[in-house]
Amino acid sequence: MIKVRGIGYQFHNYFGIDINRINGSGDFLLLYLRTPTEVMLNNQFKNIPAGNFILYKKGSPQIYRKTDGSFINDWIHFETEPYDNFFENLEIPFSTPVSFVNNKIITDLIADLYIEFFNEGSQHEYIMDSKMRVLFHKFSDMYKSLLAGGTSYGKYFDELSKIRQNIHNYQYVPGGADEIAKKLNISTSYFQHIYKKLFGVPVNQDIIKGRIEHAARLLMETDASVSEIAEQCGYENLEHFSRQFKKIKKVSPQKYRR
Repeated sequence: MIKVRGIGYQFHNYFGIDINRINGSGDFLLLYLRTPTEVMLNNQFKNIPAGNFILYKKGSPQIYRKTDGSFINDWIHFETEPYDNFFENLEIPFSTPVSFVNNKIITDLIADLYIEFFNEGSQHEYIMDSKMRVLFHKFSDMYKSLLAGGTSYGKYFDELSKIRQNIHNYQYVPGGADEIAKKLNISTSYFQHIYKKLFGVPVNQDIIKGRIEHAARLLMETDASVSEIAEQCGYENLEHFSRQFKKIKKVSPQKYRR
């Protein structure tokens, strides 16, 4: 089990910081630098830009400083009991600055952990363990994508993120990958490739999910018939609509409404 000992989110040290833990902190540490920081790496200080994560192994030196102004960071001190090469199996490096195309994916998970850390309940430790595992599994996926060249797609991330959000909210209903690729002025095959690389799912899967989630809202909030809702969501075939609805929602549209 992963047990969080302490956590900070957007934590301010207004007069800077000078950490010099030769033997570590007695536990693992995930650090996210929100300000440029001098970090000891390979026995010498290096200037690490804001927007980098560093994972410290238990017992390894934690030496970093920011002495010319305020220092802002996110941090999680935690234990893993027993340790079964969790990070080695996920291929996450120790004592190595890592920055992603979109760090917010990970910092949002840290923010969620920060809120849960101060909650109570019989399932609290299990919830924290689960959320920590989700964080590091996501970190692993993003790091492997980074090594495979994911940063080359960074210029598309903001625009594609907005498009994806609008698809999920049913504010934009593209006819398919061709339509979006044309908006971006790139080939359909290249668009499909970078979309899958950035978000881990094919764009057509997101389009279907956006339609089905909208259909689910209509089933809950209106008296329209299932066939009318299917038509409103772009389905000409009721059987096809019902099949895709059940695949995503695990129940038929009729049962979902009931």
